[in-house]
Amino acid sequence: MVYTGSESPVVEQAGEGAVDLRTRLIGSLDGAGILTPRDDEDHAVSYSLTADSTGQWRIAELPDGILLPEPVFGQEFSAYLLHFLSLDRERAVPELRWAALRTAAPALMRLLLGGPSDWLAPGADTLVPPGLRLLGGLDAPLPADGAVTVSVSSEAAALDSTGRALLVAQIERTLTQVAGIHSVSVRALGDGEDPRDADAGTALGGAADLDAAPGASGQAIGMSGGNVVRGLSTARETLATSRALGTTSARWPDVGADGTIVALAGRSMLLLAPGRSVASVIHSVDDESAGQTAGGDQAGDGDQADGGDQAGAGQSGGGMTPPVIDRHGWTWTAARGEIVVLNRAGLRADLAAEWLVGSRVLALDVSAESERLVVRRLVDGETADRVEAAVIVRDARGLPQRLGPPLTVPGAGGTRALAWSDPVAVAVLADGGAGAPDVKQIQVGGTAATIPGLAGAVELTANRTDGLVLLTDSAGQVWHRNDGTWRVAATDLQDVGYCLA
Repeated sequence: MVYTGSESPVVEQAGEGAVDLRTRLIGSLDGAGILTPRDDEDHAVSYSLTADSTGQWRIAELPDGILLPEPVFGQEFSAYLLHFLSLDRERAVPELRWAALRTAAPALMRLLLGGPSDWLAPGADTLVPPGLRLLGGLDAPLPADGAVTVSVSSEAAALDSTGRALLVAQIERTLTQVAGIHSVSVRALGDGEDPRDADAGTALGGAADLDAAPGASGQAIGMSGGNVVRGLSTARETLATSRALGTTSARWPDVGADGTIVALAGRSMLLLAPGRSVASVIHSVDDESAGQTAGGDQAGDGDQADGGDQAGAGQSGGGMTPPVIDRHGWTWTAARGEIVVLNRAGLRADLAAEWLVGSRVLALDVSAESERLVVRRLVDGETADRVEAAVIVRDARGLPQRLGPPLTVPGAGGTRALAWSDPVAVAVLADGGAGAPDVKQIQVGGTAATIPGLAGAVELTANRTDGLVLLTDSAGQVWHRNDGTWRVAATDLQDVGYCLA
């Protein structure tokens, strides 16, 4: 249990042979390495006391757990990423867990072998065989050269070559975060084989190449002069002209891995397919027939975009939120408060998400590996909005089928904009002091950091990989943060974003 370090706990005598300690609790860490934020202003812990033979008071009974001030917790524990797999086993899906610094390596292996948390498990895979055990290789001190050989039980030897490579990738990506570990090899030991014998066991080979964030940290895209462009500087690449889009007022573009471009125009979504010279309307919030699902009749290319449509979607207008094309080719948006997921033909995925019933989705974003969603929503009857993360459950073709259970992103409600900023953190533009909004980087399952925002900031985007955040102000200027200062990056670019292509 972690309490605030800004003030000392209050210790009071509570009758004969007892002492109460009261403090403000701000978080608790469980045995699975999951940190749960708490805001218990009057947390009480009781200690029973007894006098020894010399009359000196001693603690007779301790409550469960350890109570640490926040600064000490930060010195003794650290956050790490456990690396699981997407259901198609093409990407790493990270989950943040906490471990004590002194025992981080064996603790992380134990947590990795335990599998993903309940909220992530429906849409994440692991190549850890049932019953797999850590047998050695992570005992302190670590080798001076940082090359660690991890010994696991014989279940790993039963995996085929692909499975072995994926298991090694999970272990290697997880353990190389630990200070002093630079490379990892894994071997499976049979019954009776000694982990101290360097020649024992079966080597599992090299790690699979899992691209955790394909292209997500590339150049930003946006709208300039009615065209879809890539790059913040004046030397930009034009990806689609206003003529191809059929309108000079398209907004909020995104580009898929195959070069497909989507954008919003008024209350419609446009799609410009690779090799095509004219965009089509694939969805409209006024089109009741747009509810046809991807399992139904094949749709055509749609109608040519109406050049007279007025854009106005943005973060909150025009009926749809900025679209995001995931790596599987599905486009995500929210329309009329509901999540809409479309393929290139405009057919809608029948996405099940029971926890969204009775609420209105205000914003969303897809994570770097395309397997997790962050959602901002307003529940009917509530005045404050919620921000939650959930895993996307897909079939073998990558078709989104449902969302896993939600995990609250604490402290993110009441935001003006949000985006994934790194593999396990969400950046939000929140109300701040001194007339300027704050930018919060909130870890899913971790802590939050706040930096001063920018006066007049109205939009936020992030590249989903390394914490880079861009702000757009009410005058249309795009800003990035460099050396602790916000600096202008572009003055003639709007609706800036980063692609998952």
